[in-house]
Amino acid sequence: MALRIPADVNIYACVCIDYPPAAPKDPAVLQYCLHKLNGNFIASAESKKTLKVIMDLEQALGQEIVWVRGKSFDQIIDEAGCLPTWARRFCTTKLKIEPIFEYVYPRYGEVRMNIGFRADELDRIKKATENGSQLEYFHPVSCNLYGQNRQNWAVVRYGEKAFPLKRTFHYQVKNFLSDHFPGLIFPFDSNCKGCHHKSNELIKHNYQEEPEVLEWFALQEKKGKANTWHDDQIPYEEIFKTDYYTLFPYAEHTMCNSGYCHD
Repeated sequence: MALRIPADVNIYACVCIDYPPAAPKDPAVLQYCLHKLNGNFIASAESKKTLKVIMDLEQALGQEIVWVRGKSFDQIIDEAGCLPTWARRFCTTKLKIEPIFEYVYPRYGEVRMNIGFRADELDRIKKATENGSQLEYFHPVSCNLYGQNRQNWAVVRYGEKAFPLKRTFHYQVKNFLSDHFPGLIFPFDSNCKGCHHKSNELIKHNYQEEPEVLEWFALQEKKGKANTWHDDQIPYEEIFKTDYYTLFPYAEHTMCNSGYCHD
């Protein structure tokens, strides 16, 4: 999207985890991540291929991609006292929406934000706009000195959502990349590798591809939280050991259908 539809600012919110075994093995990628986040990086819950392709994409664009991050995924889980689920999707808010808002709003005020939902993801566009196309964030605006909740909160409007790829299909994106930017290798599965929205089969596929990252997700289930990542209560370690009939080896599969987080 950034290659075809120029933007004044390109932003990537990196989901960071405090788990050294999952750090990028490529020294160039690791140094790039450390540089983009001013040294505040250990590893990411996202694919190492995502980190690499963003590095390459910045070169192809000839324009800076600003990296932002919130607290580590470990920290927000510990503070919440539970893992995110379908009913408690606080991870995207804390790890993506909040750091983007905190970078954008003080600098630019209200903006028009391009979101890469495609023509084959109309359900995600519908869900993202069911309450309108405004970009809004529930933000603390002041403090008080009484009661248990010591902050006053307000809904802050900071722009409008736009979906420039809403008439573009996945195969068209793939053809464009292979024709014009064959060196940009995007991962088969994007966003957090162990996201609770992903099926058991896809979790197993991702474990086979990047076991260190998925091991971090399994470790979170052992912290004594009140739940597993999946509502079916099947621990990820059991999924890792299970043989599935298919691991969805086709790129047309919609990886995340929550309608909230996005590529």
